[in-house]
Amino acid sequence: MKVNTPLQYVTLLFANGKRAELARLLGVSPSTIAGWDNVKRRPPEMAGTIPGSYVPKLLKIAAKRGLKVDLAKLLPS
Repeated sequence: MKVNTPLQYVTLLFANGKRAELARLLGVSPSTIAGWDNVKRRPPEMAGTIPGSYVPKLLKIAAKRGLKVDLAKLLPS
């Protein structure tokens, strides 16, 4: 899987590319994750990005799992 967006990076790193698993880890519905990639629900330049309110939780999960997170990949390009 080619990683083009922060959402793709996080999904691959934390959940082996499975958005439903990422949703479970974050305690949100899969439709919430899908909305992050939906240009109808978010401005086009924000599609595929991770809302800032979820970043601390992702970093806590990463620390518990011993995952190294490239913070630059969490930002839109």
